[in-house]
Formats: sequence, C-alpha cells, structure tokens
Amino acid sequence: MKSRLKILVRGIVQGVGFRPFIYNLAESLNLKGTVLNSSEGVIIELEGENSHEFLERMKSEAPPLSQIMSVEVEELPYYGFKDFQILESKDEGKFTLISPDVSICNDCLREMLDKNDRRYLYPFINCTNCGPRYTITKRIPYDRPNTTMSVFKMCPVCDKEYHDPRNRRFHAQPNACPVCGPNVELVSKKERKNISKNESPILETIKLLKQGDIVAIKGLGGFHLACDATNEDAVNRLRLKKRKSNKPFALMAPNIQSIKKFCIVTPEQEEILISNKRPIVLLKKRNNILPDAISPLNPYIGFMLPYTPLHYLLFYYPY
Repeated sequence: MKSRLKILVRGIVQGVGFRPFIYNLAESLNLKGTVLNSSEGVIIELEGENSHEFLERMKSEAPPLSQIMSVEVEELPYYGFKDFQILESKDEGKFTLISPDVSICNDCLREMLDKNDRRYLYPFINCTNCGPRYTITKRIPYDRPNTTMSVFKMCPVCDKEYHDPRNRRFHAQPNACPVCGPNVELVSKKERKNISKNESPILETIKLLKQGDIVAIKGLGGFHLACDATNEDAVNRLRLKKRKSNKPFALMAPNIQSIKKFCIVTPEQEEILISNKRPIVLLKKRNNILPDAISPLNPYIGFMLPYTPLHYLLFYYPY
C-alpha cells in the first residue's frame, strides 16, 4: 500500500545548502514530495519506492557544513505528489540551530580572482558552501527576508542562479553580485563619510596601511583594528590605542607559505589553519623578523588566514 513519509530533520540544517541537497537527492531517486525550512528544523514529505535509500543517503551524503542531530519519521496517508518542490518556510515560533559563518570556499575564491567572471574582485561573493550565516540572521527560519540581505533585491542573473537546482547558489540566501549586492566603502573617522569616491576603497585602504595608519576592517562578526605588522611604530600606536601593554596581537597572512616564514607550523596546526573555521592558531616564532611589540616576551604568535573575500582582496594587490 502506498504511503507518505514525513521527515523532521533537526540540527544545523539551515544555511548549509541542505534543502538544495534534499531536492537533488529526491530528484535522483525519482521521489515526489516537498521540503521546507521550519523553526523546528527541515521538514520533508516524501512519496516513492526509494524512500528508505533516500533516508540512508541523506545521512551519509549530507552537505559538509550540516550537522544532523536527529531524524524523526512519521508514516502518513498517500497524498499523490506530482513532483518534488522546495516550499516557503514555516515560522512556528520554535527553536532551531543556524550554521556559524563559514570562510570563503575555493570555488568562490577562484571566481573572485577570475577576470572573466562577473563577480571578479567582488568582496561579498558567496554560495551555499560558504559565507555569512549566523551574523546576518535576524530571525528564523533562515530565509533571505529574515536576514540583513533582505534590503538587497537580487538582479535577474542572481535570481536565476538562486532558482537553478544545478547551480552552486541554488537557494543561497546571501547571493549577490556587483549589480545588486552591497559594496565596500572607506569611511573617515573624523568626517564619517565615504572618502574613496575616486579610487577603489580597497586600494585606498592598502595605501593607508602602507603609510602606517590604523584601519578598522569589518569582518563577518565584528571589526579588526589592523595595521602593518612589519611597521613597529604602527604596532606600538595600535597597542596604545587598545590600552593593552603586553597582550599579544594576532596576525593575518595571505597563505600558509607566508606564515611559515615567521613561525614553525606542524602538519596538525596547518590543518587547523586552513579549515573553514579559520581560527587563530598559536605558533612558535621562527626568528625575530617581526617587531617584538606584537607579542612581547612571548615565544608564540597567533596567526590566522583570511576568511572573507575582502581579506583576500587586501592581500591581492602588490603591497
């Protein structure tokens, strides 16, 4: 006798490409039904002969950023779905988990540095595998109207990507491009206005860093007070401004090779540094090339790799 399965998946299953994954998995198994985000998790309704294979593969092939904590399956009367669809989300006032922010993926990084790509040098590039999640979420379920991206209406090209099941940006809520998305500004502390009208704000920022200035650079969840780590005077002024006489500063470098010039990096530490969490890792100093003021009387320095497109662009141009 035909029946319908109702599946509730709890865990980190919103903002990680889970619904597109479910859609494509159901299509590949010729299953009919629906999937939607709710404030409880992800709800799937399923009809077809391969439902049990679907459940097994859902657990074993889930997107890398997802974390399934529980799966509840309920058998319901047959409905007769004609196809498989992603439905609008339900807000039931309950609790669900949202993915933390994720560092830019290799695919987006490659596109951003490709002169022929429409997102060439665009500092807000993202996809279902990377980018902001938690810090742009105002409420659940995780859908664009419930994020800070709601004020940016997708252009026709971005909208087409968003609705294409074969596209990496299928249902990527922060999807944007230079035509329709946010842009970078360089704002003067004194005048509180954009001061980069005639030149790229990123190039202007690099100039400021080169001449020893301190710049507040917005990341995903806050600001970095940044200066040139090889400029001892700039490092000392930053220490005075932060009123921290001895606390070590963390450094950012463009790649592992650069970090290895200054520190000893074990294979385990390298693996942590390049992970999509992009943490600060304490590393043993290799020599005294860098100013002592970075980590006074300390044999270790905290290093991290870039985690946003903007960070990578600050290292992209010759310094």
